[in-house]
Amino acid sequence: MPIVTVSMFGGRTQIEKDRLAEAITEDVTRILKVQKKEVIIVIEEAPRGNWYSAGVRL
Repeated sequence: MPIVTVSMFGGRTQIEKDRLAEAITEDVTRILKVQKKEVIIVIEEAPRGNWYSAGVRL
């Protein structure tokens, strides 16, 4: 059972997240040859103030 976790800034609409999950599911089923019902997508959102790159807040 593939589980894909996507971390991103908060603020996307539910429709955008739904479309992203659908697109990822399609690719995972095609590449890994599994059924859609086996794919789990987890979207984790965090405020921009919680993200850092090279020690600098994004």
